[in-house]
Amino acid sequence: MLRFHSTIAKGEVKVGLDATALPAEVNWIDAMRPEAKEVAFLERILGIVAPTLESLSAIDTSSRLYRDKDFLYMSMPMMVRSTSGVAQTSPLGFVLTKDYVLTVRYRQIKPCEDLHYADVVENGRPADGPSALISLLETIIDHGSDELEKINADLDGLSQIVFDQGGGKPRQGPIEDTKNLRRVLGAIAASGNLASKISDALLGMSRMLPFIGAEAASYLSQEEKAKIKSLGRDISSLNEYERGQTDRIQFLLDATLGLTNIEQNNIFRILTVVSVVGIPPTLVASMYGMNFKNMPELEWTYGYEWGLGLILLSALIPIIWFKRRGWW
Repeated sequence: MLRFHSTIAKGEVKVGLDATALPAEVNWIDAMRPEAKEVAFLERILGIVAPTLESLSAIDTSSRLYRDKDFLYMSMPMMVRSTSGVAQTSPLGFVLTKDYVLTVRYRQIKPCEDLHYADVVENGRPADGPSALISLLETIIDHGSDELEKINADLDGLSQIVFDQGGGKPRQGPIEDTKNLRRVLGAIAASGNLASKISDALLGMSRMLPFIGAEAASYLSQEEKAKIKSLGRDISSLNEYERGQTDRIQFLLDATLGLTNIEQNNIFRILTVVSVVGIPPTLVASMYGMNFKNMPELEWTYGYEWGLGLILLSALIPIIWFKRRGWW
């Protein structure tokens, strides 16, 4: 699907596949999973070689950032979500010229979708390719910032669960506590996965901006050069923030695993105490279970009660000892 936009005209500009030239106001072309006929149209009307999914998925810098005549080819990984909500990456490609920017993607990428429906009219910003690219990068950065803020809010909630701050709730038992810790571990893993995907996108943009500044310097206005530098500072600040969130994720992961080990140790300690408490009564019962002929207690009137008393006493003494030692 092809969609055509302008930063000086609100909304989408309609262009048929039989057109011989782009309308003068169009400076952003968005190709979402382009079909063969749409790729042929782009290559005919723009005079480019349209990027493929395979070329956009390459990870080496020379494949992600290169110049072909007057066209700057760039690509970066973008965070997308699967149908189950899991964060994944999908490549987003750019072809930049003085007059327009072409984006090529094969998944629903939220910043692109948001920009389609946003008011992209910019005060004093020209309707050229760098202007459209800057608008796109601004939206991508805003989206990354929102996702990092969401991670921060999620980590605050997870911290409260892990350290039981302000809850005052009674313990629910080992089984339920284990289930809760497993849920926390899953949520921490999801936050870590999301943070890593955002980090990949920020890294891709941080490599793109110097490339744009150097290769497109001949047709960038002073305002556009200043804006690109400003975007670089924004990315640097988000990178620092993301590293802080990654450190929090690692800390919460270590704390949760530590609490899990403590829970397991508590269970083993209880089982150890119970088994030790059961040894003396077993010894007494086994002693009186020996069927020797000469056992005076067998003739006692209260021999049965005597045996039960010894069994009870032999169980109480270890319990009292463990209690005084603080093991119970």
